[in-house]
Amino acid sequence: MNLQKTGKLIFAYGFFVSAIFLSGSSIATAGMVYSQAGDVTSDSVVLWGRCNAEQDALLTFSLTTHKNLITDKNKNIVRKKSHRVSDESDYTGSLVFKGLKPGKQYYYQATCKPLAQHTKATVKGKVKEKVKGTLSTFKTASDSAKTNPVRFVWAADLGGQGWGRNPDLSITHVDGELIKGGYVVFDSMSKLNPDFALFQGDMIYADGQIPADKEIPADVGGGTWINNPAKDFVAITLDDFRANWKYNLGDAKMAHFLAKTPVYVQWDDHEVSNNWYPGEIMPAGAPYFGISADVLAANARQALFEYNPIDGTKLYRSVQHGKHMELFLLDERSFRDPNPDNYDSEGIEMLGQKQLAWLKDALIKSKATWKIISTHDPLSIVTGGETDRDAWAQDDPAVLGREVQLAEILKFIKDHEIKNVVYLTSDVHFTAAISYDPSLATFQEFNPFWEFVIGPIHAGAFGSGNLDASFGPQYEYVRAPSTEGIGQNSPPPHLQSFGLVEISIDGEMTVKLIDITGAVLFEKTMLPL
Repeated sequence: MNLQKTGKLIFAYGFFVSAIFLSGSSIATAGMVYSQAGDVTSDSVVLWGRCNAEQDALLTFSLTTHKNLITDKNKNIVRKKSHRVSDESDYTGSLVFKGLKPGKQYYYQATCKPLAQHTKATVKGKVKEKVKGTLSTFKTASDSAKTNPVRFVWAADLGGQGWGRNPDLSITHVDGELIKGGYVVFDSMSKLNPDFALFQGDMIYADGQIPADKEIPADVGGGTWINNPAKDFVAITLDDFRANWKYNLGDAKMAHFLAKTPVYVQWDDHEVSNNWYPGEIMPAGAPYFGISADVLAANARQALFEYNPIDGTKLYRSVQHGKHMELFLLDERSFRDPNPDNYDSEGIEMLGQKQLAWLKDALIKSKATWKIISTHDPLSIVTGGETDRDAWAQDDPAVLGREVQLAEILKFIKDHEIKNVVYLTSDVHFTAAISYDPSLATFQEFNPFWEFVIGPIHAGAFGSGNLDASFGPQYEYVRAPSTEGIGQNSPPPHLQSFGLVEISIDGEMTVKLIDITGAVLFEKTMLPL
């Protein structure tokens, strides 16, 4: 069955069970509203929703500080904003609420009211009853002068390599609870009650199919993996990319997590296609038939913004949570030079000059104790083949290609005495902690620092990868199929992981690399300089 033509899927979402019909990869789910919060600051939030009846509607968000069901009869102050949605945005919409109080818990609900001019939305001249979403919550960031603690998780790599939503997948959490069905990792993350989640990218695999069944490797137990629903197409059109986001949003555990956890979203390659770069021409054969990656990326980017609560139009941005932490999110896809040029001794772009200038300026202005840089491509782990080096490194101790720009950033940080810079990353599908020592490096004009690597949260596990010696990296911890004596592309729950960052009121930062079961694999506590 080709879902780009027709199909039928059944899935659970929150407290609903819904039938989904696909036509041209669009999904119609009656009687439901998706919603989530994101890009939270100390005084604002982006609320996102989708009206799944798939007819022109008024999407309304109600926001209050009261935890009871939101109604106009509440004595609390209820703020409301509305936005008309239609097929132009696949019935999605985002609204920004400003003027919020720092460090405050808020509650919100999305409702969809079909517009009366549509015949299907009326019964005897009356508008059908509006559909309400789940009551959800988020907490605003603390004021930048406050030493309040902060705790967040970071995640990447969801639904990759054909390992999709398996109703039979189960784990036993370290607290003894049996968690079964779908994206079980979200229940493990949810138990930590993070202030927010950082989604670093590859949160869809638009370039991969999810077959109805798949053989589980014998070295991790064998048997048959069941995907219910399946997804048997590679994204080409805008509707295809949209369908990938809807596939993941249909998971009940992910929905529960998003209902209480605001997110910050980046993208990496699989939101478009594996290791893509601007200007690339895709292979001549199926499924791409020589299409430009720029065409795919335009569709992918539109779907990304339609289906995520992102403030503005740029993916690189920063946010401060209290006195002790500022998070810097990079966009390492939109402005990069071609992967095959990553050996150029003169250097090539990873961030683009405008983003590079922004990063330098933001770092030097930051008054936060810790500056956490979210780089969705690793700094020294070598990725891609010899003609397709996709991250910063290329397995040569000389400073080449994108490393020239990285050396510039590291030297800038040292020269301007910017302290307490830590890097969080993912992409490589294994777990690691890496220390950087200038005395071991080819390029030595930088201060020692740490990079922490997680993932996948729910995709095949791979690695471990070689470390490029340019900046003196050393594995302080690594867990991958090659270290565990099992084969590559190991499915959940084998070697999947996520990360947790905790910063105390006195500025002490602890980073934990955590197994899908909630077990702590590695822990590093650092005092600020």
